[in-house]
Amino acid sequence: MMCILLGLGLCAIGTLPFRFLIKRNYTIKYVLLYHCMLISLILGCFFVKAVIPSILTLPFDLLINLTIVFVASWQCYLLMTYQFKQTRSVYQNPTILILGAGIFTERVTPLLKSRLDAAMTLIPRGSSQFKFIVSGGQGPDEPIPEALAMQRYLIQHGISPKHIVLEDASTNTQENILFSKAYLDASNIKKLVIVTSDFHIMRALRIAQREGIQATGLGAPTPRLGISLLHDYSGLLFKYPFTWWIFGIVQVLIGIYWLLM
Repeated sequence: MMCILLGLGLCAIGTLPFRFLIKRNYTIKYVLLYHCMLISLILGCFFVKAVIPSILTLPFDLLINLTIVFVASWQCYLLMTYQFKQTRSVYQNPTILILGAGIFTERVTPLLKSRLDAAMTLIPRGSSQFKFIVSGGQGPDEPIPEALAMQRYLIQHGISPKHIVLEDASTNTQENILFSKAYLDASNIKKLVIVTSDFHIMRALRIAQREGIQATGLGAPTPRLGISLLHDYSGLLFKYPFTWWIFGIVQVLIGIYWLLM
């Protein structure tokens, strides 16, 4: 009985509400806490498995395997996200797509300002052949389109309007890239630099790849990076539901096979 209670307790620790995590201000603390939670989840499953009939262990085996895969792929995601933070444009006359983010007034938020500031560092010294595509529509609670607020910010920082292309119809990342692709195709532009928040760059580049766009990326610094990383990492995983269904079915079949042996 004590083993069951201990196992269930560890499972509960492994699934703590995210509102507890949001209070953590530092990425390293968040990532470490996240790993401890998942390890607790795995240990809890092992404790429960040890004291229940074999026929009931299948869901716990599946949960353990899914968690291990989740943690392993999470390390790759963190590494690649860090690499994209270090990326700089290799193009002489770049076309730079800046993805929008929610605004509350007619001014850009700190998150969006970070993206715009990062994008301006990509302009080659003395170049006059670059283009910024500012992409973001107007949500129901936004006073103006995000693209317009972004354009104003760039102009205030010395960027000529002739270097700025507005895309003000999109409402999500998929549309940001899809609607901007129309300008790329019309202008016969083959290469693109995508600038967004560091936690978001992996998913944005994956969408661009699916749309047939040859793109590299730059991730701008983000406040409260930890919770944002997990949010976007989960969003990236859900882009592959078929893969997860296949994985789950295979795991169930293996579990049934071992139960029948």
